[in-house]
Amino acid sequence: MAARADIAEILARFPGPVTLYPSRWKWLGVLAIGAVLAVGGVLMIRDGDPKGWLVLIFFGAVVLGSAIVLLPGAGALVLDGDGFAVTNLFRRHRTRWQDATGFTAAGIPPAGQRFVVYDDARTNASHLAKINVTIVGHNAGLPDTYGRSADELAELMTAWRASALARK
Repeated sequence: MAARADIAEILARFPGPVTLYPSRWKWLGVLAIGAVLAVGGVLMIRDGDPKGWLVLIFFGAVVLGSAIVLLPGAGALVLDGDGFAVTNLFRRHRTRWQDATGFTAAGIPPAGQRFVVYDDARTNASHLAKINVTIVGHNAGLPDTYGRSADELAELMTAWRASALARK
């Protein structure tokens, strides 16, 4: 019930702009888990297991990536009447509502992490777009769920898009 109220409150702010941010708690959790596992890699190295280097490098990168996501300005989703802008790792990409269709939640195998995916008419037939279509059925996706479930964010994006296109 709280999720529906959150979506309704955001939609009431149309045409925006409205800015949504990645969940700090989620990324702090990823950072903490990555740090613990990186320490595990250090312990493996100390015990003479060379595979510990792989563990340390991988989870060290997880810690670094999580720390970057937590920096101010590193990530956001801005909705307005003309489209939406995604900032991910300080890089910004803007999409117009008329170019984006089919917002839905999809799981990314094998972990099943759920994200919002959609079709972007401006995305060319690159290898990455083809791989995305093969895996999740759409050529583009949002990099985070911005403190909501993937289903809630897909619902919000669909409703915001409908409002934007209805006023044109």
